[in-house]
Amino acid sequence: MKWPSSEKYFNYFRLLILASAFFLGFDQLFIKWRSLGEIKIVSLVGFLPESFIANHLVFEGITWIFLLATALWFFRLMPRATSIISVISFILSTSWYLQNEPFGDHRQSVFSFLLILLCLREFALVKNYFYRTAGFIIISFYLLAGWEKVFYSGLNWPNGTSLQIFIHYMGYQSSHLGQLVLAHHSLAMALQWIILIMECGAFFLFGPKLLRWIWLAALLGFHIGIEEIFAYRYFLHFILVLYLFALPDVMELRHARKT
Repeated sequence: MKWPSSEKYFNYFRLLILASAFFLGFDQLFIKWRSLGEIKIVSLVGFLPESFIANHLVFEGITWIFLLATALWFFRLMPRATSIISVISFILSTSWYLQNEPFGDHRQSVFSFLLILLCLREFALVKNYFYRTAGFIIISFYLLAGWEKVFYSGLNWPNGTSLQIFIHYMGYQSSHLGQLVLAHHSLAMALQWIILIMECGAFFLFGPKLLRWIWLAALLGFHIGIEEIFAYRYFLHFILVLYLFALPDVMELRHARKT
């Protein structure tokens, strides 16, 4: 991959990351808060007393600090100070989120690292390998999801039945694709195999152009599918993927046509 070196390209990427992180942090304010049951340590705040972990007011306060700092950072108001505040408050906010939400979510760790990377860039660090590092962070979302399935379930995960059960309990009843998968076990199994291969092989986005575009097409289908069935709001993440792994090829092609 060869990324554009212009400051304009970087600034748009920076704004895209900050906007995505802002909306993710705002989305966390509306989780179903869990205040009962056994607390398992899954984040930094998991070591704190349970009464503190379950305090929704503290979580809201930290999240609003993050939203304010990120909005200021977005408009480059005191960028170094607001970048540090954004990183710290997002890590704390997302730690509370992960301790109290019912399901794990890799987006929080991905955007924590992206914000740290952007913060380092504000201090003129990681300039030479910024995009490559950002690319590895972004595709880790898929790699973690895929290899986690293999680690816990092996090759038994794409059995078709697990996807049908998940759609039955978590999907929208009005989803046409969801109803189709529920009605055809072979389709469910085929989709699970495609998803597993696509996620575990996400590093091919760094590969040759043809292979990269095959994976981009597969990821597009994946995101359309989960939005149609579950409405998980993952498309902001996919826009980052397109910006980093598709746009440079498009810009290169347009430049070649002009010359």
